[in-house]
Amino acid sequence: MKTKNILTLSALVASMSFAADAPSISPVDHCKLALDNAKTTLPANAISARSTLAEGYGALNQLETVYADDDDSDLIPTLVENCSKYAELAKLQGETQALRNHIAENWDKRAATNRTIEAIQEQIGAARSGKVSDLEAEKQAIKAQKDKLEASKNEAMDKLNALQSQMIQVTKDARGIILSMSDILFDVGRATLKTDLMTSLAKIAGILSVYQQFDVSIEGNTDNTGSEEFNMTLSQQRAENVMNFLVEQGIAETRLTAKGLGMTMPIADNSTKEGRQKNRRVDLVITDRTQKVK
Repeated sequence: MKTKNILTLSALVASMSFAADAPSISPVDHCKLALDNAKTTLPANAISARSTLAEGYGALNQLETVYADDDDSDLIPTLVENCSKYAELAKLQGETQALRNHIAENWDKRAATNRTIEAIQEQIGAARSGKVSDLEAEKQAIKAQKDKLEASKNEAMDKLNALQSQMIQVTKDARGIILSMSDILFDVGRATLKTDLMTSLAKIAGILSVYQQFDVSIEGNTDNTGSEEFNMTLSQQRAENVMNFLVEQGIAETRLTAKGLGMTMPIADNSTKEGRQKNRRVDLVITDRTQKVK
């Protein structure tokens, strides 16, 4: 009888952030509602989001089939959760595209900023010709540029720090800002990205879209379990899959590198379970290329 699975909200609400207080709505209806809501918010040019939605509607079709056959099937909670993740990811990708559109719409402001920089450069030229103090003009121009870059970097750091979670650790060292993503975001011994990881990477891509001065080195790492060759191959595949996803989100490939380090760069003792877990990770090392220019 269908009445058994017309939502037991205590279970379904926990797995679907978009669930409304509607005890008479079936899991299929909730799934469709979440996908339809995500669809209505998408910009016309949100290609990645629309691709994700297509996968979500595929999951909906599977849920409909299973539910029609057996409304008590053990597969239903998993299918409902997948639907929720697809809807969430599509919405986030749409928001990222909307942000890109906003940046494009404000291109005139950037042009005005460039004209301001050109004016500062003209002041420096005038200073060199004796119209104003040569040294003071250059100091002011350099300070203005440094202040602008520092403010931009601080804003980006705040946004990246907001990603801190049990699965992603945010730290900073001499190399730059490091986002360490836990091994649990991949299936054991596999390089396929899980939905939670794609959601986090979509957020990171949104930040990188705004702060164009950042480059990213993607490093795959493993513990010392298994052969050196297997771990090196697995870590390289994971790093490349992360890079390919960021490229799909609109990040220029020229800003990204991917390399597998295997078991060569441990950050903890491989002789303990906790240490091995910390060593199984993918690091995103984010560097500011403007800092390299002297």
